[in-house]
This record gives sequence, structure tokens and C-alpha cells, in this order.
Amino acid sequence: MRRLFRLLRFLGLMTVSLAMAAAAPILYVETQCFGPLQPAPAKRDSILTPEHHRALIDTLLTYPEWSIVHAYEDLAIVSRRDGEGAFAYRAAIAGYWRNLCTLARTASSRGSVSSDMKAMLYVIGVSVSAELGLKGLYETTLGALFRPSAPPFPMEDQLAWQMGDAYAAFLQQTPWYAFPFGEYLGRLWSLPWQGTALARSLERRFALSLEWGGKALYAKAMAAAAGLSPASLTIRSVLSGMDPTGEARIIGKRPDGSVIVETPRYRAFTAFLLHQIASGHRVIEIAGQTEILVTVLVPGGWQTPQNLPPALIAVPLQASPGWQRLGFLVGLEALPGLKTALDSAGGRFEHAYDY
Repeated sequence: MRRLFRLLRFLGLMTVSLAMAAAAPILYVETQCFGPLQPAPAKRDSILTPEHHRALIDTLLTYPEWSIVHAYEDLAIVSRRDGEGAFAYRAAIAGYWRNLCTLARTASSRGSVSSDMKAMLYVIGVSVSAELGLKGLYETTLGALFRPSAPPFPMEDQLAWQMGDAYAAFLQQTPWYAFPFGEYLGRLWSLPWQGTALARSLERRFALSLEWGGKALYAKAMAAAAGLSPASLTIRSVLSGMDPTGEARIIGKRPDGSVIVETPRYRAFTAFLLHQIASGHRVIEIAGQTEILVTVLVPGGWQTPQNLPPALIAVPLQASPGWQRLGFLVGLEALPGLKTALDSAGGRFEHAYDY
């Protein structure tokens, strides 16, 4: 009975400690990161009808979820290049909450942030913090002990790298919980055993089975929850004109020659905007808004164009030392100039965060 009591006490303390660790960043964001609402700007007449409008704060609060996509892009490259233990897991976790705080402060000055939106961002934050925290703890200790100091690496490592690349690409357009973790788990155990690096092969199968199996189970629960309130997969915009591309379609033409278009969201939306800007078309309105959050990738020493406001976020790129990701809330009329400035400096327009 005494041993059972000690075990229960230990489990209780661990549960309380984990709950406090999860609650700490949420409490900080709730108490420090929501500012007073600023006076509303003069109301403008929107071209799009109200049912196709989305709130401006949505473009700001879309970034935290996308920051996880970017983190996994970095993780895939760093793991292949330097090993899983070389990734700065704590920096990625801290970056999520730090940038959420900054953007929540800006968003709350522009409009009311719903409790549902907050809950989603907190669930995502706690989930990714736990995932990256556990992975970082393992890969910098036991995982690092078994990793070969030089090639060749066993097929288990190669499959993990392939999965990392595929996962990072998948997240660009599709929710994470739709990724086929179970398929990769099956492929892992179908690999033939190799006589060399047997210890590493065993260790990778153990670690990856726990990771991919756990994600597969959690993904099913998240998919079920998401199915209760599915997100719209399209968005409407107004442009001065449109070159046919992808799945975009013209909904209507206006007397001034501008067009109302409907496009897919997410990464496809960024590709659409860049194509139209390169074709010389102006973006007049997106979902009833004339501002949008964008991120750009720039080398060290890049100077922000004078017509842009200061960057809201700045994140060093682990995959490209010396580079950083900058996030700006910009007027749509500034997009062509920003793209030109990036091209001339060797930078890259990364993403436009729709609503």
C-alpha cells in the first residue's frame, strides 16, 4: 500500500506540474497580450457583399498556426543536415507564444477576439509545445547517443527525413490531422533489417513508432472535432484584372474593369496573389479588407522599405542561418512595391495570411 501511495502521489505531482506548465503561457497571454480597442477607422464601402467578409483580426491570428508549419519546415531541413538534436526546440516553442502575444495585442486593438479563437490558439500552442518539448528532450539525450557521427545512415533515418519533407509540404495546404501518419508507420516496419547500424535502426523504430503512432491517434480526435465546424476552403477578392490560373474563377466583372474572383485559401491563395501582382494587376480588396498580414524571408542587413510599417514579428530561420522571417501588416496597395524590394535584395515573399 505504501508503494502504491507513493506512485499515486508521484503521478499526482506530475499531473499538477504539467497542468501548471501548460497554463503558464496561457495565463501570460490572457493578462499581458490583449490591449484596449482603438477607435474604429472611418467606415468604407466594401465591394464584396457582407456574406463574403471576414474580420481583419483573422489575418493576424492565422499566423500562430502557420508558425508551426514554418517550424516543421525548419525541423525537416535541420534534421537532414545536422541531426534531430541540432534543432532549437525551446526557441520554436517560445517563438509560438511570443509571436502569439504580439499579434494578439495588435488584433485586440482592431477588434474583439472571440473565446473560440482564443481556445483554438491555446489548444494548438499547448499541443505543439508538448510535442516539440518531448521530441527535443528525447532527441538531445537518448536519440543523440544512437545517431551515427557520419553517413551512411540507416533506412529508418532516411524514411524519417522523407516523412519530414512530405509533412512540411503537406501542411502548406492541408490541415495536419489529415496527414497519413499510419501509412508512414507501416512503411517504417516494412523496411528490411540491416546488419550495420542495428542499434540505430532499433532506436529509430522505437522513437518514430511512438511519435507517429501518437500523432495518428491524436489526429483522429482533432479531425472529429474539426468536422463539427469545417472551415471554408475558398475566399473572394477584388482585383483590377485577372490572368487565368489554377482553380481561381471570375465571379463577376464591374463597370470599372475590376473583377470579383473566388480562389482557394491557404498556400494556393499566396501563389494566386503573387501571380496576379507579377502580371501587373492591383489587389483592391480581400474578403472586405484592404490590409493583410504577410511574411517575407530576408537575408541579414535587409532594409525595410520606407512605405512599410515596422515588422510585427522577426524570427531567425534555423534552416538558413543569417536569414529571418519578418511579418508585416500592410495595405494591399503596398504589395507590388514589397515584392519588388524583396526581389532586388535576394529575399522572398513567403506567405499572405488570409482571413
